[in-house]
Amino acid sequence: MNKPIFLRSIIKNPHNTSYEGKDQDEVVKLLIRQSLITTIGWIIFSMILFFTPFFLMPFLRQLEYKGVTVFNGLFILGFTSFWYISLFGYIFQSFLNWYFEVLLVTNKKIIDIDKGCTNISETPLNNIQDVTSKMASVIGQVLNIGSIHIQTAAEREEFEFHLIDNPSVVRDSISDMTSKEGHKKHEL
Repeated sequence: MNKPIFLRSIIKNPHNTSYEGKDQDEVVKLLIRQSLITTIGWIIFSMILFFTPFFLMPFLRQLEYKGVTVFNGLFILGFTSFWYISLFGYIFQSFLNWYFEVLLVTNKKIIDIDKGCTNISETPLNNIQDVTSKMASVIGQVLNIGSIHIQTAAEREEFEFHLIDNPSVVRDSISDMTSKEGHKKHEL
């Protein structure tokens, strides 16, 4: 079963993908996100938070002080509403952080967009000196998840992108684009 395209961690030639500062003749060749497996942590935590009120509310309803219930039904309703609204916000923020932390590879440059678009770095393909893929652990090797390290001759010396699917395929794709860009430069 194929994942919907918006949940894939590597998208080749993505349609309708752009960024601020994109040139007219520039085409996005690769969009790379962290592996979908990296979302398991916050999904499990969210499930725990979702079911917590079911166990907490009966306790709060029975809590008494000097024969008077401490929390009435209105308080419990308000607390439960606040709990689930906050949980929705946490889930939404976690998803957006995963979804929008991307590495874009165009026919001209590499753009690294970090969480919340607060840190955006780019370098031309002709500045790339080395592309390395690493799988640091046995679990990473079994799941085929690793990281990409891109050495550049620019002001920012290294681009790192962690926990991606098929790091060797991504490395090969970036290296191929870099070598094509180098051939174009030498032909001129």
